[in-house]
Amino acid sequence: MSGDEKTLDLGVQFPVITASLMHSALFRRGGIRLQKLFTSFPDGWPGVGLIVLRLAVAFSAIVQAFSALSASDGAGLTFWMTVSSAILVGLVLLIGFLTPIAGVAATIGYVAMSVSMLLANDANKHSQAFAALNLAVMSIALVLLGPGAFSLDARFFGRREIIIPEGRRPPL
Repeated sequence: MSGDEKTLDLGVQFPVITASLMHSALFRRGGIRLQKLFTSFPDGWPGVGLIVLRLAVAFSAIVQAFSALSASDGAGLTFWMTVSSAILVGLVLLIGFLTPIAGVAATIGYVAMSVSMLLANDANKHSQAFAALNLAVMSIALVLLGPGAFSLDARFFGRREIIIPEGRRPPL
């Protein structure tokens, strides 16, 4: 196409969106986020690394819940809600469904667990508190990195390839 020819106007117009570095690249004017809940779904070795990270946090949550069940008499409603939510978070992370939300829930649980263990007078509990803080950091990493390609999140919310058939195209 030469510089003198005008492009064909098909009536499709796109709004011009401007972003500034003052407000960060994640926001555009008006405060609407440009990024979605999931940024990417890496496969290959990074995807395997995310599976290992997900499995470590998930199994830890499930083991902590069953450990609390066996160590306590389980009298209160809040106890049962806490144990069932820990098992639910562990199972959801295990299959990789809504991973950022489950990761935030796991982070809150592990931070609360570590604070309660640090406030205890037992020195053995202090070492367990640092293990819980380590799991909280792993959960934060999971929230920031995403679930990976080998998850239900990637299956439901991942990018799709759209193939446009060659048959019918509008005339030029």
